[in-house]
Amino acid sequence: MFDYIIEKGQVADGTGSPLARADIGVTGERIAAVGDLSGAEAGRRIDATGLVASPGFIDIHCHSDTTLLINPKAESMIRQGCTTQVIGNCGHSVAPIRPELREQLRATLSVIDFGIEWKWTSFADFLSAYEERGTAVNVVPLAGHCAVRADVMGFENRLASAEETRRMQDLLARSMDEGAWGLTAGQMYPPSMYAGIDELVALCRPIVERDGIYATHMRSYSAALVESVEEVIEIARRSGVKAQVSHLQAAGTPNWPKVETCLRLLEEARRESDIHADKYPYTAGSANLSQRLPGWAHAGGAEAMLARLADPAARARIKADMENPPAGWIDFVPIEFENLTISYIASEKNKPVEGRSVAEIADLRGCGPNDAILDLILEEENRVNMVAHVQSEAATRAVLSHPCGMVGSDGWAVAPYGPLSAGKPHPRSYGTFPRVLGRYVREAKALSLEEAVHKMTGAPAEKMGLKDRGAIAVGKAADLCLFDPSIVLDRADFENPHQYPEGIEYVWVNGWLEIERGKHNGGLKGRVLKRK
Repeated sequence: MFDYIIEKGQVADGTGSPLARADIGVTGERIAAVGDLSGAEAGRRIDATGLVASPGFIDIHCHSDTTLLINPKAESMIRQGCTTQVIGNCGHSVAPIRPELREQLRATLSVIDFGIEWKWTSFADFLSAYEERGTAVNVVPLAGHCAVRADVMGFENRLASAEETRRMQDLLARSMDEGAWGLTAGQMYPPSMYAGIDELVALCRPIVERDGIYATHMRSYSAALVESVEEVIEIARRSGVKAQVSHLQAAGTPNWPKVETCLRLLEEARRESDIHADKYPYTAGSANLSQRLPGWAHAGGAEAMLARLADPAARARIKADMENPPAGWIDFVPIEFENLTISYIASEKNKPVEGRSVAEIADLRGCGPNDAILDLILEEENRVNMVAHVQSEAATRAVLSHPCGMVGSDGWAVAPYGPLSAGKPHPRSYGTFPRVLGRYVREAKALSLEEAVHKMTGAPAEKMGLKDRGAIAVGKAADLCLFDPSIVLDRADFENPHQYPEGIEYVWVNGWLEIERGKHNGGLKGRVLKRK
């Protein structure tokens, strides 16, 4: 007898194959049968008339590293149908790190710090925190280059020596043996931004030996976007690593046409390398506000950066670079300050500016926009996030619909209650996967439903090496989503982001019915997935 039979629905099996009418039988944690199960016995039958069954969505790019430890129910993600989260992206993992550098790394990566105490040092210590706490979703952890480099070299602005590179290789290998699935770089963030290509190629060697993945937030998504993609391609070619370009996009109107060039480069590179890209279905990005500062200002870590902002001479130099960017600042994004809003502020003093544009804040304070930015970073001790509306809708569609494109939220598992309800986070944390199905499949017809499901399930599963997930087939893990294709849609927006989507009716994680028509059953049946 089956535990569940999902009957009378259409199945998008995750492979990209056409929709097909089939029943799904679940026993324990596995899919036990797919076909006509009208005569079979089950503990419970779910009528899926008018609904589509798909594998649970796999978020190949997210930042739920600490939020899942605060609220393991993963509210904003699992209610999208997301059952697996790939964490540690953009070089931003919270381990491994030496105890004496822990707080400095925490301050540098404040964009993913939601106030929880960092007790771990090794990657194994970090993963044990998930096992103790439990989680509603599966977790696929990646090691971040920011942490690996900081552990070995601190936050120095220089190239690594041969010995330091070897030590980073050893640390990464150990972290992968303890549970990491690969390495992510954050080449717009300290200290990852200070690495040369030879260092990154060398760090890919232990990844290749363990059949892992290298994902990167590239050096530039603006003036040097094409060159940054070419660097990833070279790293993949020289090392043989499986590579993932994180959130492929072009920031700033003059750079929008470069996305098509990048897609052509990736298409050519895929003839000899395993290389893909991902994108969230929005035209605004989000990051720590300090990303607006030049790279040299970050040398030495967050404490040193804040000291420079407090020093009149150093601050004047930083501001001068922001107003007249030097030629070497390849990741600078020109933006109208009306299109740059503050999404999160740590202190109560400055909470009223959340949701306001930098232009508005500057007017309120009676200063220039860059002075407002520098003041907020200093006053909030780097714990201030932004949303930047700088991307193209056409380029977003191009990446999402391209054969190499996948879907990644670049968000967090948050909730409209408790400590994770703070601020006005990017709505991608609540709406990424329903938005693809509603706005890009049903409304815009930018891709078919089967293609979209594949890009959110089978494609990331294959890329990551998740052999028992990403498809509806006998023997696969029973991570399942049941949605209504006629109404599925995101409801979160930039003004009111803390809103769950519509049309996600049922979600199973490892055979446990976790979401049932709006109800969260609180089973916490997710787990940290292991490489096989």
